[in-house]
Amino acid sequence: MNAATVSPEDIQAATRELAEKLQETEEKPLRQIAMIFEHCGAEFAQAVYEETLQIEANGGMMLPDQSRRRTVGGVYFYLARGKMEPEMVKLIFPGYRVPRKADEEIDPSVAALPSFEWGERIGIIESLSAEAGELNTVKVTLVGRPGRVELRKEVAITTMNYTVKLPTLPKGVPTPPSTPTLYTVYIGLKQWKRVEEAIANPEDALVIEGTAAYDPEVKGMAVYATSITTKMLDAVRRQQQKDSQAQAAQPASEGSAPTPAPTAPAPAEKKAAAPRTKSAPGIPEEVKQKLSELYASASLFRQKIANLQGKPAGQQFGMEMTQKLLKNVEEEIAALEKKYSGGN
Repeated sequence: MNAATVSPEDIQAATRELAEKLQETEEKPLRQIAMIFEHCGAEFAQAVYEETLQIEANGGMMLPDQSRRRTVGGVYFYLARGKMEPEMVKLIFPGYRVPRKADEEIDPSVAALPSFEWGERIGIIESLSAEAGELNTVKVTLVGRPGRVELRKEVAITTMNYTVKLPTLPKGVPTPPSTPTLYTVYIGLKQWKRVEEAIANPEDALVIEGTAAYDPEVKGMAVYATSITTKMLDAVRRQQQKDSQAQAAQPASEGSAPTPAPTAPAPAEKKAAAPRTKSAPGIPEEVKQKLSELYASASLFRQKIANLQGKPAGQQFGMEMTQKLLKNVEEEIAALEKKYSGGN
């Protein structure tokens, strides 16, 4: 898909997918996302999104008044505007005032300050360290694929290299060095087991939150994970939240238009499509919750397979692994349904 040949159907599909990633649901941002795809192309939209992920992984971006972090969507639109020509900004973001050169004049009190050169940072840091401040909390977020994983009785250990992708930085902030940084990640074994199967999908990625410290013996960063998930598992969680909210709102919206039925699964996938045991008498609550999670996972995997099937055969990356994950989920659903429905 590109700006010259994009169809209305492609725009709608791409807009829905990106809007979900950016957590945007309002009409105005949805329209702006669609116009970005239409006038700037999918390659531009994807490049801005990848840069947004990098900024979020590095702690996000503050508003100009430093009152709070921008939302994910706010970061995306900020980056997109900065890469567009003024005429395109006016088209997609009507009412937004494009900064003029006159607006960027340096304050006289700033003009007298010396320029910063990267080579002089050591001297500056040494002089500042005598009066260093103190941090109460350091929290990092890592997003990416793990390397080989070493297992011990209580911990899983993996290493990941990070090379700065040069995100958009505030004016005056120096460009980070391009030398890769080694991150050694320590994950509780129980936490790792929850994501081990999901991360086997080569198209999925870990999302790790934790605290970090420099390890001088390995000359790299050590990250001690406090929480870990994957992008796909997080998508399942968010879908479950949406489903729960929709079910809670159902009594109040009986007179409204019915929700469109989901796409029918392939014949081999139907056995897990309709839950049968949610209302079965005596079923434990933890089993109900487990089934709910499995149904959501199966739905996500079917959607992923359907998306891959719409691509050319040479571009269906991850199809075999996704089908395998779906089969495992369906088998687990079938086993639980059989156990708690008396084998019927």
